[in-house]
Amino acid sequence: MDIKKQGKEILNHFQSGVSYMIPLVVAAGLLTSIAVIFGGTGVWDQTDTFWGVLRMIGQTGLQFIVPMISAYIAYSIADRPGLAPAFITGMMCQNLGMGFIGGMVAGLACGYLANALKKVKVPMQVISLKSIMLIPFVTTLVVGLVLWYVLATPIQGMTAGLTAWLEGMSGVNAALMSAILGAMMAFDMGGPINKIAYAFGVASFSSGSFGPSTAMLLAIAIPPFGMFLATLLNKKLYDDAERDNAKTAMIMGLVGITEGTIPFAVKDPLRVIPSIVVGTSIGCGLSGFFGITQETMLSTFMAIPFVTNIPLYLVSIAVGGMITALMVNALKSIKYKKNLKTTQETSVE
Repeated sequence: MDIKKQGKEILNHFQSGVSYMIPLVVAAGLLTSIAVIFGGTGVWDQTDTFWGVLRMIGQTGLQFIVPMISAYIAYSIADRPGLAPAFITGMMCQNLGMGFIGGMVAGLACGYLANALKKVKVPMQVISLKSIMLIPFVTTLVVGLVLWYVLATPIQGMTAGLTAWLEGMSGVNAALMSAILGAMMAFDMGGPINKIAYAFGVASFSSGSFGPSTAMLLAIAIPPFGMFLATLLNKKLYDDAERDNAKTAMIMGLVGITEGTIPFAVKDPLRVIPSIVVGTSIGCGLSGFFGITQETMLSTFMAIPFVTNIPLYLVSIAVGGMITALMVNALKSIKYKKNLKTTQETSVE
């Protein structure tokens, strides 16, 4: 067995699960955030007001995060036969306090078992029942029993330990965790590494640990803000199209979309990607060190009214963006000077 290939396949399946999960997180997270914004924190314990009902709808959605990622990991592996078993066992993981770790394990187990059962030959008389009855039934039964009798206790312990560790982080430890999440979010801006960091932040948010989720959401703002600053600080390094792209990227970053930075990274990856990774990592690291948190799923600048320390939150964004801008411009200036020198030498000849 090629371990490297198998690991890459599992990562792809996990990325697929996260991709399907993101719209759920956005819808449920925004509903919850709006309820808290307009109804106050008291809406967590009531449904006799409009904002309380809105919060209830959002929280209902957030409860499906684990079963949904489990189901679509299985779907990525085995297609439809893996979907129902993973939804059921993923909900088991949610109810048993096994969290994201349990959901991922259930998704992989259901997917690979259902995929194996698809290859089992059955009599022609029951072949029509194979996909809609036999595979879902056997897969749900086997994985459900294994989760209950074998894996529940150790995974519950791991989840509880991870939650306690995240809640107890402060100072340097919180800064390091936030810096790593920031670097991962900035590295491929929507790619597999970004989605792993995003999923970890969402898992932390759903478990009540808001430091990692705050850093993850903050990381969305820094790359577009940094590239926008870069085009302002040294216009000669960027053409008209890039300067226009920077304005668009900045607007997208304000509302929580980091992909506006991708055109810069595609055009000049060796200079842009290291710069946004370093800048975002430092900015998020500062937010972790300062202990900044916010209990909504609003990202970047939209979260400003709800963070625990607005001035330091803005400092984190500003420092991360400025470092990104200065670094990318310094790297581009080297290339610009070399090209200029080559052009001058050619004209002299």
